[in-house]
Amino acid sequence: FPLGSDLVRERFPDNIKSFLFYGPPGTGKTMVVNAIAHETNSIVLDISPNFIDGKYPGGKKKDDELVATVMLVAKEYQPSIIYIDEAEKVWPAKKKGKKGKKKKDPSAPSRIKKTLAKWKAKFLNDKTRVTIIGCTSEPDSGSKKDFKKFFDKALYFPFPDYSTRRMMWKTFIEERGGSL
Repeated sequence: FPLGSDLVRERFPDNIKSFLFYGPPGTGKTMVVNAIAHETNSIVLDISPNFIDGKYPGGKKKDDELVATVMLVAKEYQPSIIYIDEAEKVWPAKKKGKKGKKKKDPSAPSRIKKTLAKWKAKFLNDKTRVTIIGCTSEPDSGSKKDFKKFFDKALYFPFPDYSTRRMMWKTFIEERGGSL
């Protein structure tokens, strides 16, 4: 759909500021994030767990600084996308059957979930052109309750069916001079 079309406005009103893309690996979730960034001329700020792991020491103050800096940069250089791959690590599901208090790991990716929610509520509104997009290929490893609370819209990315795969392969082969 063209980005300005009425159908897009109907399905994605202006008040939607965060999306969760979920589905099996290799279905194009990250590619769509990159395509959105390209088509909207947005910068992408990646705060995925594998990207920030070990580079930023934990601690409430440090987590707040990290997320605040990302939000400020995103707001200053609008339009922008805050990208979180492997979102299930930031919003993990509670382990069943485990009782007793465990000491939280200060380097765990889930340490930024409360800070993200706080800064999202503080910074994202109808006037800002900042979108948060989380991707996961393991949605069952994440907390459905936390996903629903943080993300405004969830989009499923299925594997392509036979006819779509055939069309894709035909296009790829013909682009390289072959025929099918």
